[in-house]
Amino acid sequence: MSPTPVALPRALPSELLTYILTHQTYPTTAIICQQRSTFLSSLLTSIPQTPQAQPPPPPADDFSDPQSEPTSDPPPLHPLLVPTLHQIATSRHINLVFIPTLSHLRAYLAVFSTQAEDKGPPEKRFDKPGKKPPLLVVYGLLELHRDTSEWSAQGLGNSVAGLVEAGSRTERKVVLLEERGLDDDLSDAGLEERRKNRFRIWEEGVPMLNGSVRRAGLESEDGGWSGRTVEVGRILARWFKFGKGDWEGDEYD
Repeated sequence: MSPTPVALPRALPSELLTYILTHQTYPTTAIICQQRSTFLSSLLTSIPQTPQAQPPPPPADDFSDPQSEPTSDPPPLHPLLVPTLHQIATSRHINLVFIPTLSHLRAYLAVFSTQAEDKGPPEKRFDKPGKKPPLLVVYGLLELHRDTSEWSAQGLGNSVAGLVEAGSRTERKVVLLEERGLDDDLSDAGLEERRKNRFRIWEEGVPMLNGSVRRAGLESEDGGWSGRTVEVGRILARWFKFGKGDWEGDEYD
């Protein structure tokens, strides 16, 4: 029996890669629903860069002992910037795929199989058999549908059904998550508001059928769509359970 698919809260690109490196088991595939250049740009933005070396201060006029002046250590590097042996060995066996259009995603999932992996397995397996299943991670599935005729319960359901079927066919655990922006971390909202924002993406309403038309005027709770709407979370709940990300603090418990 294939593992139950999991939908996680939104994550930065750096948090996505850290999650994959931590939980992956060969063979793991990560589908990025963006252009490669777009994802790399967001990744660089989400990783604190190495601080620039500061020039030494000019000599003081007094005769104070320079060793007595306190020195500040540079901040630690982001874990993704530290090339550990585990990270180097693990990243070689992760299949990263960039799929920027919905039609390409559905075609890829339709033919997805373990034989599609072009990299051989690692020479040694240190994980206990059956401890962790291989992953099929999809990043940005909802945004790939937005502003298209497939932004509906019908369109999302068709894509998610194909994704879950691909995971079941290859005996992989499907993990679904969306991108989070840095602006969310800079928000002045309180803890309760941030808790609500975690699930707001799942509470967004979409029309029932493809090709629905928005009503003119101000936005409403149903997103301004004509006809019935349904929350994204209710669509996913048919296949997925909702989990907590490693990148979330204890305040979200």
